[in-house]
Amino acid sequence: MALSAMMDLDLKERVRAAVDLVDVIGASLTLVPKGRMLAAQCPWHDDRSPSLTVNRERQTWKCWVCDIGGDVFSYVMRRDGVDFVTALRSLAEQAGIEYQTGPKVDAGSKDDKSTLLAAVKLICDAYFDQLDSPATDDAKIARDYLASRGIDDEHRHLFRIGFAPDSWDFATGLLKRNKFRAEIPVAAGVALNRRGGNGSYDLFRGRLMFPIHDMQNRPISMGGRVIPEIAARHGENAGGKYINGPETKLFRKSEQLYGLQLARESIRKGGQALVMEGYTDVIAARQSGIEPVVAVLGTALGEAHVRTLKRLADRVVLVLDGDAAGQRRADEVLELFIKADADLRVLTLPDAMDPADYLHQHGRDALEQMVAEAPDALEHKLRSLTAGIDVTHDTHAVMQAIDTMTGILAKAPMLDPLKQDQMILRLSRTFEISQSRLEDRLEKKRAEEKERKRKAAKFRAAAGTDSRSGDASAGPATRNTPPAPVGSATGPIDPNLLLAEAAEMELDDPWSMEHTGPAATPAPTTNAATVKPNQDREVPLSSFDRELFEVMIESPELAGRAVEAIDPEWLDTLSAKMILAAYQELDLQGRELTVETLLALIENDFLKNEVVTMQFRLAQREGKITQSPEQRFQSLLEQFHRRENIAEKHRQIAKLESLALDENEELDLLKQLFDREKDRQQIDH
Repeated sequence: MALSAMMDLDLKERVRAAVDLVDVIGASLTLVPKGRMLAAQCPWHDDRSPSLTVNRERQTWKCWVCDIGGDVFSYVMRRDGVDFVTALRSLAEQAGIEYQTGPKVDAGSKDDKSTLLAAVKLICDAYFDQLDSPATDDAKIARDYLASRGIDDEHRHLFRIGFAPDSWDFATGLLKRNKFRAEIPVAAGVALNRRGGNGSYDLFRGRLMFPIHDMQNRPISMGGRVIPEIAARHGENAGGKYINGPETKLFRKSEQLYGLQLARESIRKGGQALVMEGYTDVIAARQSGIEPVVAVLGTALGEAHVRTLKRLADRVVLVLDGDAAGQRRADEVLELFIKADADLRVLTLPDAMDPADYLHQHGRDALEQMVAEAPDALEHKLRSLTAGIDVTHDTHAVMQAIDTMTGILAKAPMLDPLKQDQMILRLSRTFEISQSRLEDRLEKKRAEEKERKRKAAKFRAAAGTDSRSGDASAGPATRNTPPAPVGSATGPIDPNLLLAEAAEMELDDPWSMEHTGPAATPAPTTNAATVKPNQDREVPLSSFDRELFEVMIESPELAGRAVEAIDPEWLDTLSAKMILAAYQELDLQGRELTVETLLALIENDFLKNEVVTMQFRLAQREGKITQSPEQRFQSLLEQFHRRENIAEKHRQIAKLESLALDENEELDLLKQLFDREKDRQQIDH
């Protein structure tokens, strides 16, 4: 669940104060003194000399080579490939601070995550011990079967593989003896409720067990594989070949990837992740020397998986079994490829083999060669659609294929124009149809998609009223109606939410969105002289904007004055407007306008990097700036006013050009413009 930026600012500040960034970075990197700072080799590029700089006093970090940086939250987000909420939760737990976003949880209950973590760990360790020191005939059978699958002891230990005894109460009994409540086995995902509600029984029985870990290397669930000799006793009641633990408060199969906690560093360094379909595939790949490999957990590769992997790598290769099911899954990933704007490759293995079998027969080099040559998802889909089709004569099949491809492209929320051109070119060459025709069909599909979204938004809007105004007469609240800027009648904004909604709605300027309802304020008009059309949401600050915020960082007192004096429309980029919005929100809540509080509020890693970069710039210029912060602030105000006057003059000239005036009227208006400019110059001097 996403956090409210302001309601949880206190929690963010407590966690940030309790956790030392140096300890967090030093846990995995070697820090060495570098002047007044500390430095380490950056894990995100081939760093031969320490270039990741850490400021212990400010609790910030920066790599100038990668142009990334931030605070302890952004470091954990990038290191673990997680979102802000997950990073906050992880650091809160590390600091021993209760992470609470809802009603207070009863310690020891099924809603207490620390209790569930302890329960899962206890069971995973017990299963591991059963296989590590086999004391029963079944445990020895399991150990022999694992060896027959080619998994050695080193990797058995690395992945903490265990054995669940063929018993109805091994796990439930162990938890009971350790004083866990009766509700915990089911809540932890290791047991099922008995019919009639009389207790529970073990979910995993007589199986090899594969713990599933989170990015902090804590077991959060597990999966079990049948052992043929033991399963034969139960006949049709043996269950499926694999059973994954159910979804719990700890485990979401659509978000977790098996082995990611082990593969994270190799994925980051190599810039590529291989995604397979089974536990044993991952283990076989690791044994062969291929480390950047993970597996999905009983589900298809999804958007959440790709988002996680994109934070760690530029390229994701989906390695699929060569059976019919693998072929179908390959067809499902193209839309994901388009929506995520990811370099997603698809490798389907030959002869219906899985990766473990392929590696056993052909070895690491052969698989790595196939990975290197794997086509991207678009090419894989094209090959699938055109297989057996005569693109010259089979008109119906070609039209169906084109509709399929353009329909998928139309769903992309933000498709890079160059990428679109390249895709259209590939479609044109494949189907022997002109690019202009394909572009027309794509625009038609986009219009249909836009209309579908409009109707969906209208439906959602009709389902409720404007909750921000608290007045049913204010009109429906929709995704197109974000909070108005700070200080308006509609209340404060959450800059993190506003930035996210801007991206989702494909907007260049959230302030340009219309606000409905009687309490709404009119949206400011765009200043064409200072705000460029189609500006990117993640454009670095301009020199004007950067100088303003450096003054505000250097002097929190001036930050308060700037919040009152600066119009967001004076700023050049959306990034600058978001930072100003954060300052406005802090001021409205009566918070200190320090850079530490600003970083605690901002969750977006790009904006954090911009703020931290300005901090480091100020540190480098310390003692070298000849003007005081007050002098620089006044100079900036003059420049902003001058730019606004120029923009106003351009608007007047445009108005003059659009009016049908006679010669005398034109001369009179020109004289007014001249006099106004003369007065302005006298004031400036």
